[in-house]
Amino acid sequence: MNAVLLLIGLLVLSSLGSLLMTRRSGGGAGLTSGVEYAALGFVLGPQALGLVGAKDLTAFEPVVQVAIGWLAFAVGLDFGFSDDRRVRGGSFALGSMSAGVTGGGVAVATWFATRWLKAGLTGTERVLLSGALGAACSETSRRAARWVADRYRVRAGPLTRSLDELAHVDSLLPLVAVAVLFALDPSRDVVCPMPLWQWPAVTVGSAILLGAGAALLLRSEIATEDAWGVLFGVSLLAIGVAARLALATLTTTFFMGIAVAALSSHRRELRAMVGPTERPVLLPALLLAGARLDFRATPALPWLAAVAIGARVAAKILVGCVLCAGSRSARKAGVLVGLSLMSSGSLAICVGLAFALRFPGTVGDTVLAVAVLSAIVGELLGPARLRRSLLAAGEIEEATAHTSAPDKALV
Repeated sequence: MNAVLLLIGLLVLSSLGSLLMTRRSGGGAGLTSGVEYAALGFVLGPQALGLVGAKDLTAFEPVVQVAIGWLAFAVGLDFGFSDDRRVRGGSFALGSMSAGVTGGGVAVATWFATRWLKAGLTGTERVLLSGALGAACSETSRRAARWVADRYRVRAGPLTRSLDELAHVDSLLPLVAVAVLFALDPSRDVVCPMPLWQWPAVTVGSAILLGAGAALLLRSEIATEDAWGVLFGVSLLAIGVAARLALATLTTTFFMGIAVAALSSHRRELRAMVGPTERPVLLPALLLAGARLDFRATPALPWLAAVAIGARVAAKILVGCVLCAGSRSARKAGVLVGLSLMSSGSLAICVGLAFALRFPGTVGDTVLAVAVLSAIVGELLGPARLRRSLLAAGEIEEATAHTSAPDKALV
């Protein structure tokens, strides 16, 4: 398959994503992480059928950077809000704690695993690998509660709201960690060398400045096409600067989205504009991520994946214990309610893809492979556990607990 045919295929897939979003505004079509499209990419990629070659993947790296940057911008624009309601302070604190405990637990576990397995990595590579796995495994899909609600008659009770809010605020710490990890191998295209801590500061600071500029341009009532021009233009500028300086594109556009949402009086309108574009952009990005998968990146990959996913499961159970301590509805669901947060979001795979692009080889390929495997395990555990938790809490009607109802939404 040459680059032209691949481009046509990606455009068709993007159109499919747009059609799905038009028919299902809740995003209920497909799995919550979209990992099925990554699996399709793997089948088409160099490690399987070979219909997409390694040269084609290299040619489309700029497209991938733009795609993951735009997705992170959409996440940032929506950060801290759930269904246009601001996330409560307690949920924000617990969601941040959940991301920190999960990411930290995975990072520590994989750090010791690399020592035990003698994977042949340098000290910096071990830090990059363990930290990147922690960042990729700490996030929860923002669509998990909606995905279950689309299939069952769910009442918007306290547990549903709490879990939904937790999933909407746990992307902050992982993306900050990505910026810090990228700084371990800083760009050499700057005149004045900077210490390690300044690179994440430049990443966040430049993003906030660009977001503030976009909000300033959108301060008054303007036509929709002009608003799109501002958002696309500033986003491409941010992505280009990040790529040129070897900064974390995901973190840059994420904080830019937060700045636009915080400083613009049209946050709700902008979110309504940008939200439906996530799926059309996501599907081609996931396909290309799957095509880059290489499960032969290191002989230790099965063990590292098992350790990372096991640490993620243990951390989510711990989060469930904390949630039960402060919520009566969560106590009804039991300590395993934390496994309701096992569904990885598409952002987790994008983190793996970002590391595969920035650190090609053993580190990047391992992070991407583990991110995809974690997403698969999350799809097996998360939705089923979420359904059982909501049923135990009385927020799913007994009559519909064992039936699929795709046309029913959260009521």
